[in-house]
Amino acid sequence: MTDQRTNVSNLSQAQEDYLKIILDLISSRRVARIKEIAQRKNVSMPTVTEAMRKLAQDGLINYSAHEFIELTNQGEQAANLMTAKHQFLSYFLQEILNITPETADAEACLLEHHLSATTLERFILLYQFLTNCPLSTDNPITKFRQCLSSEIQSENAECRNCFVKTAFPHTLADQHTVHLLLVNLPEGQEGTIVMLGADIEKRHALIEQGFVPGAPVKMERPAIGDQPCIVTLNGLQTKITSDLADLIEVAIQSNIDNQL
Repeated sequence: MTDQRTNVSNLSQAQEDYLKIILDLISSRRVARIKEIAQRKNVSMPTVTEAMRKLAQDGLINYSAHEFIELTNQGEQAANLMTAKHQFLSYFLQEILNITPETADAEACLLEHHLSATTLERFILLYQFLTNCPLSTDNPITKFRQCLSSEIQSENAECRNCFVKTAFPHTLADQHTVHLLLVNLPEGQEGTIVMLGADIEKRHALIEQGFVPGAPVKMERPAIGDQPCIVTLNGLQTKITSDLADLIEVAIQSNIDNQL
């Protein structure tokens, strides 16, 4: 027997949005009309009409001109899935990352269209781990929010500096890597960025330049006097000032590994 379930990954972002709007209208007002959908989507009625014809052709809705729009079983399944993804992602952004509801809702709209089923599942498992792990005696979410609050409100110097300054250097349990600040990376040495320091504005500047955890970096020329460091980041040479390089922790292979 052929599986008739809708493959949401084959739907366009616009189609997914239309299905969510139709489901919401049916749930709240019992009926979905072209005019209401156009208002929600902020597009013209002819644009919605054409979109409805395509959804009907794909077997996701039942639609005839001048009649109410109904979801088929496949359409309802797809709409429910997209709505559930949006609800969870918005909830995750608010509860875990402490993002404002308005921003979380807008960014969940962007994320929901591009996450695979596997990645969504890992987000869910991460949420469950962070909020319900029975082996953790401390609540990591509470501590994370305290950390965010300390950066913004300057309440706790130790929290403000814990990212790199206080806890540096970090040592991985397998002892195969050592950690250095990028500013101290020897010329010609390659490594991987593992942590960014505790300064909101400077951290934003680093992220905008591509200095993020997981990125490969190589020191081409250390800072000399007032001259910036020259590094290769993801294969491209770039300059970075000493004060910014002082906020990047890099993992490199230990000398023991290099001698093997």
